[in-house]
Amino acid sequence: MRSLSFFLCAGLLFGACDHAGDGKPGGAIGGLKSITITPANAMLVIDGTTPAVQMYTAMGTFDDGRTADVTSRVAFMVVDGTLGAFNNTLFTSGTARGGQTTVIANAGTIVGTTGLTLQLKQRHVDPGSMLTGDPSTQFGGAASTANAPQLVYPNDGVLVPPNLGRLEIHFLPGGGNSLFELSFSNAATDVKVYLACTLPMSGGCIYTPDAQVWSWIAESNRGQSPVSISLRATDGKGGPVGSTAASIAVSFGQDDIEGGLYYWRISKDGDTGIMRFDFGSTATQAEKFIGTELTGGKCVGCHALSQDGTRMVAEAGGQNDGRLLLLDVAKAMPIVAFGSPAKSIFESWEMTGARYVGVYADDGATDYNLQLFDGSTGTLIGPIAGTGTSANAADHPDWSQDGQHIAYVKVGQKGTSQRMFNGAIEMVSVNGPGWSPPVELVPAQAGKNHYYPAFSPDGSTIVYDVSSCANGSTGDDCDADTDATARLFAVPTAGGAPVELAKANAGGVMDKGKTDLTTSFPKWSPFVFRRSVGEMAGRLEWLTVATKRAYGLRPQPPSNNGGDGTLLWMVAVDPDKIASGVDPSYPAFALPFQDYTTSNHIAQWTTKVVGPIQ
Repeated sequence: MRSLSFFLCAGLLFGACDHAGDGKPGGAIGGLKSITITPANAMLVIDGTTPAVQMYTAMGTFDDGRTADVTSRVAFMVVDGTLGAFNNTLFTSGTARGGQTTVIANAGTIVGTTGLTLQLKQRHVDPGSMLTGDPSTQFGGAASTANAPQLVYPNDGVLVPPNLGRLEIHFLPGGGNSLFELSFSNAATDVKVYLACTLPMSGGCIYTPDAQVWSWIAESNRGQSPVSISLRATDGKGGPVGSTAASIAVSFGQDDIEGGLYYWRISKDGDTGIMRFDFGSTATQAEKFIGTELTGGKCVGCHALSQDGTRMVAEAGGQNDGRLLLLDVAKAMPIVAFGSPAKSIFESWEMTGARYVGVYADDGATDYNLQLFDGSTGTLIGPIAGTGTSANAADHPDWSQDGQHIAYVKVGQKGTSQRMFNGAIEMVSVNGPGWSPPVELVPAQAGKNHYYPAFSPDGSTIVYDVSSCANGSTGDDCDADTDATARLFAVPTAGGAPVELAKANAGGVMDKGKTDLTTSFPKWSPFVFRRSVGEMAGRLEWLTVATKRAYGLRPQPPSNNGGDGTLLWMVAVDPDKIASGVDPSYPAFALPFQDYTTSNHIAQWTTKVVGPIQ
């Protein structure tokens, strides 16, 4: 109540406090103690293009205990003005979206409030389905469980950014069905889409909401309760109607996601390189940024971007090579000749872009510590002493955004920088002009490998991978190189018990109970977002991984060395849950802008994409 009064009087929401004593609605009323608004917590329906309307009244309670109608003397407004507006006491909604907001009636500093829910009701025929007539009339047949459809993607409980733009819906149609009614429903949403199986795949169908449908469901539910997705199916001739036994819940964050994503694509046709996507653009597909043209045909793989997106350092040639490409991203040209910086396999940038940290423990290595490099020239500055030895090399560095910490892996059993065993997670911190001794956050454990640490954008958390070894503490199944058993865990930067990101690690319907999903190489978006709005609003952070889990009905992409490849998936994380030992993650979803026929890895984030998108 006090916060609303503050905003009112500050003129941030409404200038009513300026009217005190001038007889206009919203001015102070002598002796008024409280205001009650009627109707309370109204739920109104926006039916197609017809706006919802509602007349409001206000009852005042005074210091002497009496009550009186003060409707004509208060000023009405809604907190979310994008949902509609008042004309005196009559509220009229817009028609673009539903949502939930608060109605305010004020007289001077006295404020009354009540909730308002606007439900958007829309009926939509998918343009690509080529349906004729009114498809809704074909769903009058008897209910049947024999031909029930099944939703298999997205995963139940997923949370996505409202500007994702595309989220495929995969379903098994059920026997004899050719016409479908897809429903999106909650307090703010009553949207039904009629469609045919326009993209058949793997015995089922894939539907992608068009821009209009996406706007209805995403804009109506920013930061709100989950939308329930369900499906009915029939033969299109008035036959039996089957319904999904289980619906899928999908939630939307409050804020659009921002930044750029650069990732490594491996293609069977040899078109390998670094791809990129700008979340702030209108593009729907990632573009190729560079291939092997700058490295004499050597494959450009493990890469790192400065936070501002202006510089990239990338290793080319794989294990036992370590030559680096230091790149001016805006020009897509080397800053220095390829291979002239000292060798490294994995790198991470200081927030300012002045330096990056790297590691090299392969053939010809002479120093196994973390190594600091000049970000402008690639010149080796020197090691961070005490972080590695020939037996226990430093690996997989990650530099926190505030520049104060570097997390890394202390290798337990030697391999190469790309393939190592029995790792522990350690951290060094800025200490005057130098660095502190290493602090162990996650100790080495027999039969396990801990690797790929990554700082959350607020610096409070380090997420990392854990792989399990079938025999001892070494083997291809736990060498940190696309391990099938790789799972995500998180540990507070300040220290504490690790927490498994169990929801992020879990598969979907088409994984059919499989738990070894190769959930590898976690990397964070550089921003902290809002889950919702209001005084009790939570925070939200986004994490990307490369994984071999089933993307619904889509076939797995091929790997360059046989078997299945990986795709890029994203996970929403609540950073405030980790310290209390609660799983902070939501189920994962596949990023829609990647090529689903190529194996995609190592998604690295920047605050922005520099240079023109081709």
